[in-house]
Amino acid sequence: MNKHRLVSPILMWAIVAAGILLSFQIFQSEVLFMPNKLAPYLIIPAILYWLYFFIGAMIVHRKAPRSIRSIDKIVKEGVYQRVRHPIYSADIVFAWGIFSYWPSHRALSSVIWLTIVLFFWMRLEEKALTEKFGRDYLDYQKEAPMVVPRIKKRN
Repeated sequence: MNKHRLVSPILMWAIVAAGILLSFQIFQSEVLFMPNKLAPYLIIPAILYWLYFFIGAMIVHRKAPRSIRSIDKIVKEGVYQRVRHPIYSADIVFAWGIFSYWPSHRALSSVIWLTIVLFFWMRLEEKALTEKFGRDYLDYQKEAPMVVPRIKKRN
């Protein structure tokens, strides 16, 4: 189980924060484009999406935000039926919603960095979960998409 130690959310968020701080040092705060009247209508659904998936994940699986070592079963109920990584999905959508409201170079570079790190981290977690749960996790991968929920249910 020690090989799963690298998949720590604390380390991941430290990497995200370092990248965001660096982008605030490198890029100026100038606006890429003026947010229009549509911006509030984009951030509000992003906030609601974040609330639904983040809180839903916490209610269904309290061990989810911890390391792979603490996860003792594959949860397939609630938001985990919709996506395998609801917290990361929520964070990505929320970050892009913030960018739509505050479209600066800093925000864009921060959101791109966050998205890249989270996708990389999801891949690490997928590998660790496959090693830990084997065929059960591979079957779950076929049932639920990684990040983007399906509009229509699969037959």
